[in-house]
Amino acid sequence: MRFALLTLLVAAICALGLSANGAVTSSDILAKVKAAEAGFKDMKAEMVIDDANKGAVSKMGKGYDDFLLLQKATVYYKKPDKMRWDGYAKSIKVTLVQNGFRRLVLGAMVRKTDNLKDAPGKRRNPLDLGLLSSWLWQDNVVSVVGTERGGIVKLKFDPKFGGTDSRHDFVWVDPDSLKIIERENYTGRGELRSKSVYRDHVMLSGKLPIATEVDMYNGDGQMLGTVSYSNVKSNVGLADSLFSLTQK
Repeated sequence: MRFALLTLLVAAICALGLSANGAVTSSDILAKVKAAEAGFKDMKAEMVIDDANKGAVSKMGKGYDDFLLLQKATVYYKKPDKMRWDGYAKSIKVTLVQNGFRRLVLGAMVRKTDNLKDAPGKRRNPLDLGLLSSWLWQDNVVSVVGTERGGIVKLKFDPKFGGTDSRHDFVWVDPDSLKIIERENYTGRGELRSKSVYRDHVMLSGKLPIATEVDMYNGDGQMLGTVSYSNVKSNVGLADSLFSLTQK
């Protein structure tokens, strides 16, 4: 009888998304993310970057300048690891495609492909779109490093690929709603590279939150710009060909 009661208690704890000692774990959050994204397939949205500080952005290096110098773009995401931006940078039409670890950049007289598997600082991921995805757990070792006021959990994302340096992200997440609150990105030398503050979340497929406003700062606290999303639509039926790296 005592064993049966213990089994029921453990099952109840698991159902609440808690570990045996009552603390939220990385596995708990991953399970909730998988449940929330079960009915989600893809997303399309209109993106505008307001008040971009071009001088500060230019110092951020590749991976940031390609992205933040876009004035506006149509953004496409297909889970687990396909992303595309069709937009304008300095009034020039630009397309950025990332399919897994590979990236394609198309612009005026420019066509470039890269393999970013060993360059985690250059590649985009769902955190850049303001949402959690189970793919993040495949690309990173994810651990809970603290719990703060209001139950907000601080996660650490250590890239699985790209060397053994100190590059990582700290991400603050509401474990109940799965809303991303804040993110800090660190360089291979362990220095703060950028900080993002997320707000105004909407729901994808009714269960998975995405932030529609993201304020971005460099490591010195200097504003880089605000990324805003509108007309956010999920499950629009995006074709895999949209993310092909052979297009011209």
